[in-house]
Amino acid sequence: MINQLRADFYRQTHTLGHYLLLILVILFSIVVVYSKQVGGVMVSAPVDVLERLSTVPWTLLSGIRGLTISSSVLMYAFISIFVMVIGYEFSQQTYKNTLVSGISRSGFIIAKFVTMLLDIFMQIVIFFLAGILTGMALGRSVGTSWANLFGTTLLTALIVVFFIGVVFSMAIVILMLTGSLIGSAVFIIIFPLLVSIISMISKWDWLKFVDFFGISVKISLKQLSVSQFQPYIWFSVAILIICFGLSLILIRRKEL
Repeated sequence: MINQLRADFYRQTHTLGHYLLLILVILFSIVVVYSKQVGGVMVSAPVDVLERLSTVPWTLLSGIRGLTISSSVLMYAFISIFVMVIGYEFSQQTYKNTLVSGISRSGFIIAKFVTMLLDIFMQIVIFFLAGILTGMALGRSVGTSWANLFGTTLLTALIVVFFIGVVFSMAIVILMLTGSLIGSAVFIIIFPLLVSIISMISKWDWLKFVDFFGISVKISLKQLSVSQFQPYIWFSVAILIICFGLSLILIRRKEL
């Protein structure tokens, strides 16, 4: 599994798309912080926070909150990570070459998932750091202590990565079931939109548990306490475990 991780990271560091994505993420961060225009895909957009961010002078902390609200847009860009790490191999069935080399099927899935999470974490951290540096270049104040700023940034980055990982775990199941890269990519695109639309039509309260980016924003804004956050995280962990288990079952049934 370690060798698979090394191979995946080596391949990505020598892929032009990896660096183009990084440039896109940095540019998006700069545009959001510079223009003070935020927005994303979520069930319950914090309207009061959006109004406040649009009227008050921005600090570095405001920039982090604005970037958190806008982070849902990045999931569409991160489809490229999904494609580079696992999607292309399954759509072309070249994963068979890796499996016959000696790695276990469970090790293969774990390595791919860990690689995706690490890639996304790196991109998200750079996304927030670019926003902080942009705010500093514009002469904005910190808005809090530096310790709190970096603590909020790290916590938010971890939460955003975790929830994107949950969505990607569902996409992996679809990829293995259908063998279609397009189908799994379309799922990643429509999932947050579908949750938002169904929520507006049905008013089902339970959909708040799959409003992953809305949860991230509330955590960043400290609108959820630790006890209030626990049901959301356990629901997401349950989805992750189920999808991971299904992925292991499906790959073990695939013929080489």
